Amino acid sequence: MTGRPDRPPPVRNGDRRLAITFAAFREMHAHRWSAYAHVHTGDGAAAEEITEAVFGQLCRQWPHVLRRPSAAAYAWSLLKGHLAAWLAVRGRDSALVTAAFGCADRLPDECRRRFELLENRMALYAAVARLPERQCDALFLHHVIGYSVGQVAGLLGADESMVRSHIGHAKRRLTSVLPVLDPVSGN
Repeated sequence: MTGRPDRPPPVRNGDRRLAITFAAFREMHAHRWSAYAHVHTGDGAAAEEITEAVFGQLCRQWPHVLRRPSAAAYAWSLLKGHLAAWLAVRGRDSALVTAAFGCADRLPDECRRRFELLENRMALYAAVARLPERQCDALFLHHVIGYSVGQVAGLLGADESMVRSHIGHAKRRLTSVLPVLDPVSGN
């Protein structure tokens, strides 16, 4: 990320662990969170701004964040909150649905073929828009952003089995809509 330089949490009594853990956390998530925000906003500069705001807040609260049951889940909720606020202030909906096609080349071959089948039809847009938020996030974070199931579980504050379930349900929902259109007849 190219933004403002990191400002690690205040170090008291020479305790550098806070600064080190914050820097590691930021290094692990900043690029992916910026990509996630970019997909939702459709704007790279806005994504950078949102991501920086989240990490600024996390930096100021880092000792508190580390006392949470899941630092990753707490931080993820901050990102989601900042993103929702950004969209609400501008009276915009997420650009995720339209961005899904731009990311289709990163999906497994079978999924990519299905996305391509519907690229010129609105059915996929509607199907993605109807996915429950947790299913949409789990599917997107794993298959598009590239987090492992374990990492997604940490971000969502869920068990890995629940994340796999969310992803499976999302795929089944999308798959149930995708075959509706016959590529030969166009129906």
